[in-house]
Order: sequence, then structure tokens, then C-alpha cells
Amino acid sequence: MVRSRLLVVLTALAALAACGKPVAGPATTVDLSVKPADYVDVFSWSQGIPSGARPIQGVFKGPHFAYQFGAMSVRPTTDETSGSLETGPASAAPGYEFLVLYRLQSDDSYAPPPEGAPSLPVDVVVKDVRKRLPRPITPGSGVIISVPTGSDATLEVTDDKPYSYSVRDGSGPAPSVDAAPRSGSSSGSAAGRQVRWQNGDYSAQGSYQGQRTSGPLAVTLTLGDGAELNASIAGVANPPAKHVWLHLKNAKISTDDNQLKVDMSRSVVLTLPDGTKVTPKSGVTGLLFPVPDPFTAGVLTIAPEFPSGSTAKWSTKPEPKDIQLTVS
Repeated sequence: MVRSRLLVVLTALAALAACGKPVAGPATTVDLSVKPADYVDVFSWSQGIPSGARPIQGVFKGPHFAYQFGAMSVRPTTDETSGSLETGPASAAPGYEFLVLYRLQSDDSYAPPPEGAPSLPVDVVVKDVRKRLPRPITPGSGVIISVPTGSDATLEVTDDKPYSYSVRDGSGPAPSVDAAPRSGSSSGSAAGRQVRWQNGDYSAQGSYQGQRTSGPLAVTLTLGDGAELNASIAGVANPPAKHVWLHLKNAKISTDDNQLKVDMSRSVVLTLPDGTKVTPKSGVTGLLFPVPDPFTAGVLTIAPEFPSGSTAKWSTKPEPKDIQLTVS
């Protein structure tokens, strides 16, 4: 009886096959397309840190480019959870995996490109293979790179010199060949050096003429408790090549009239030993000067000035003051 029933089932299956109808079998995973071993792409990603990715604070920047990467993941496949819907679900080539680097939507880091030029191109280097990213890495986008399992990829940008970034480490710039280190609090010959001065306080009185008022005005400036020589400052583009930032971050200026302000960035000039005059960068806390590396000495000249758009003018300027800076 059992044998006759089995024969009936086999006959029915054969008939279905002869009619061109597929025979139902065990469910299997849909085969994914396989990306080439050297696959590289940029895709849009408007969400936060995706599931399975690790948060990072990877800063990659030079004088004319800046990226703050917020997450990185290692994946054998891509799908909607990795943000790669633009290219569809896919698998890495046999023996390969994907490194996925995310520049989150919240990244507002910025460095101006070279004057009159487009954004600097970004190359991806995996072992001895170099490919250029097809489009810029804007905030809210990701980079996907195929690498041999366990291997790393490097982002490279040529600015005033070569800059590189290790994708798998995801923690900051990797040193470039023949390039001085640019990350951290100090760099090159500036490391461990201290800027000193005597009598860093300034106080003087002048008189002004405004549209409706005039009279005496006292100005006070304090340099604070120290200065730093830094290769990079958070939120500020790197200084020019072979320069570091001289940052007097606690410097402050004020007047004895709350209705009248003076502009610190216009009131202080740094003169280098060769006679070059350097003005501080505006829009930052304290005083920030780009100085040659190594920075050996300089003279700060304090001569109070009103903001460029102010209607107030000096009728009698406050006496200027020079402060000698030394480095040890």
C-alpha cells in the first residue's frame, strides 16, 4: 500500500515537471549579486549611526578640505540597513568584505577649497589598487569599499601635501609618507615648547567721537595665563604649510562703556623676527595667529581699534604697547 502511494506521488511530480511548472522545494536565501573585488562607491545616508556600526570621531582634514566621520562598519553584504539601497543588496566578492564609512548629516566641518577650484578629489587605496571616489563625500553620505577580508583601506587627498586616513581604524589621520604629523595638540618642532611674556596686561585711555556721543574711553586687554602652539584647532582649518597656530585662547578685550566695543582681531598685530606682520584670525575665541614652525619669537603690538562697521572714531588714540614673546 505504501509503495503504491509513493508511486502515485512520484508520477504526479513528474507530470508537473513535464508541464513546465516548478517543483516546490525547501526555501533558500535569494542569491545576492556579487560586487567586484575593487568595488568603491559613495551613497546617500540621511539617518544616524546604523545598526551594527560603531560610533567614531574620525577627523580627516587639511587646509582646503575637512571631514568628520561619525560611524564605521565591516560587513559581508550590503542592504537597506547599511544605506546602500542606491546600488541594491549585494555581497562582497569571495575572500572580500565591505568597509563602510559614514559622514553623518550633523557634520558641519568645513574648510574652503583652493580659490577658484572645485573640491579636492579623494582617492581610495587598497593594497596596490588606487581608485577615485565618484563623487564628493557630503554630510549625510557614506563610502563603501571592498577590501580583502581583514585588510584596511586608505583615503588620500593631496592638498599642500599628501594626507591619508585609515578607514578600518576610524580614529583619525594616518601619517603620510614624508609628511609631518598634523594631528594632536602640537606638531614638529612646536611639540613641548612654551610661549612666554612679561606683563601681558594692557590698559590705556583715549577719547572718541560718535554720532551722538563723545568722550573718554578706557580700554583693557589681558592675554590670559598662557599660549599654545598647535598643529590643529577644533573647528578651524589647518594653518598654511610649514606653519602652526599660536593660540592665546584666554585673551580678552573690553572697555569701560558697555555701549562701545573694540575689535580684538583689529587691535593686535604680531611682528615676526624677519619683520613680517601677522594679524589674528577673526571669529575665534582669544587670539589665533598662523606662525612659522618653528616659532622662535615675536612682538605683540596692542593698539585698540573699533570694529570696521562702527560709527565711533578715535579723536585721541590710546597709547599702543609692545609685548615681547619668547619661546622655550
